[in-house]
Amino acid sequence: MKSIFNFFALGLLCLSLSAPTFAQKNKSKIIEEAHVQYTVTADGGMAAVLTGSKVDLFFTADHAKIVGDVMSGLVKLDGRFDHKKKTGLLLLDMMGEKQYMELDDESIEKSADESEVINQKPPKIEYIQKYKDIAGYKCQEVRMTLEESPNPIIIYVTEQIKPSNLENTAIMKFAGLKGFPLAWEGDYEGVKFSVKATDVFLDRLSKKIFSSKVPDGYTKMTGEELQNMGGTIGL
Repeated sequence: MKSIFNFFALGLLCLSLSAPTFAQKNKSKIIEEAHVQYTVTADGGMAAVLTGSKVDLFFTADHAKIVGDVMSGLVKLDGRFDHKKKTGLLLLDMMGEKQYMELDDESIEKSADESEVINQKPPKIEYIQKYKDIAGYKCQEVRMTLEESPNPIIIYVTEQIKPSNLENTAIMKFAGLKGFPLAWEGDYEGVKFSVKATDVFLDRLSKKIFSSKVPDGYTKMTGEELQNMGGTIGL
């Protein structure tokens, strides 16, 4: 059963408010800290309701955060990870029902082992000599073929963005890519999806963004409850 968490894992694998300060990007500098905004489109059965969903990825050398706004705000996902402490916090707000789950190194690794997206043979990766501008960055086309899908995922990656430690986060364990994905599209189990970065913000990120404090109004849940909740909305 795929949870909401695993859907975004697939997305970020394959995973705008443009201010003047970002109009002139420093193309020679490797970016290790940023806020990347993505938009999602999907087609196929109930997956169409995901069109218009937003995904925001924040990362620094020590922290990562992924925020998903699904089905016009009916479902909101907020995952925060501390690389030094090897801990995390997952917040889920589904139609006003707010729950959270605290993560440690053991639970994060267990989530990775059980993930249908991650737990498979290494994908076949082919770099194509085609390029596209995504959010102001030159990206190369990559075709990734997963063991369980005959259709390759088309990914556009840039080598100008290299987040430190992001590959150590369970949701971002996509081995083999030489660059950071700013757009991807594919057909997964009959669902056609497309995710594209609309902007990359380079302002220094506040530590408050990665706070491990549970907001008011949230109740604790288990991993099993999270999986069941994902199944109820068809993800």
